[in-house]
Amino acid sequence: MQTVINNPQNNLKYYIPPKWIIILLIITITIIALFVLIAKLSKPSNSNSPNNIINNLPINNPTRLLAEKRDRPSFGNPDAKLVIVEFSDFQCSVCQAEFPIIRAIANKYQDQILYIYRQYPIINDGSPLVSQASLCANEQNKFWPLHDRLFLNAKSDFTKDDLITIAQQSGLNKNQFSNCLSSEKYQDIINEDFQDGYALQVPGTPTFFINGNKLSGEVSTDNWELIIDQSLKLINSQK
Repeated sequence: MQTVINNPQNNLKYYIPPKWIIILLIITITIIALFVLIAKLSKPSNSNSPNNIINNLPINNPTRLLAEKRDRPSFGNPDAKLVIVEFSDFQCSVCQAEFPIIRAIANKYQDQILYIYRQYPIINDGSPLVSQASLCANEQNKFWPLHDRLFLNAKSDFTKDDLITIAQQSGLNKNQFSNCLSSEKYQDIINEDFQDGYALQVPGTPTFFINGNKLSGEVSTDNWELIIDQSLKLINSQK
């Protein structure tokens, strides 16, 4: 069978769409362009980089007053010019990964920095209970032993019995700790930490504030050393 192919040049026609289709197309293109512009404007800047943190340190950052609650659990030098605040959740996997790094940094710079721990229990419904446990340990001057064991024995959800066992292993008085945990006496502090974190636009855990400058997520040992070494150098040069 022979196939006949029509030459399109013989009956060429032009399709002109109705006016409403053209208007709809223009509106669609405009909306897409607007979304692209918004995405660009809302794209995170490089404020999370170590160099940006260092460059902003000389500024008297107003967020420091909100972030640096000196009555919270802390270690290091209370008179240090470099203050690191962490908003954390004991059931946060990234916080767990960051824990040994923070411990190593603390040992290296313990006389030159002040590190403050603040509660930001957002991972699951059990997170506030673990925050309560840590503050109950703090009243027995055992915050850091319990803090370390909680991260070393990390699990997705701690029960009250789990926390009592870990508290005993950390050297706490069992009855005092258990009664404290049941009383929920530190809920106001947890709420205040959470509200401050929200006001500071803490996106998740861990989030750090280095002299008021925000740094979110996991930070490597090398980057911590870069931030701290250069920050101390800048601070000391201003004396």
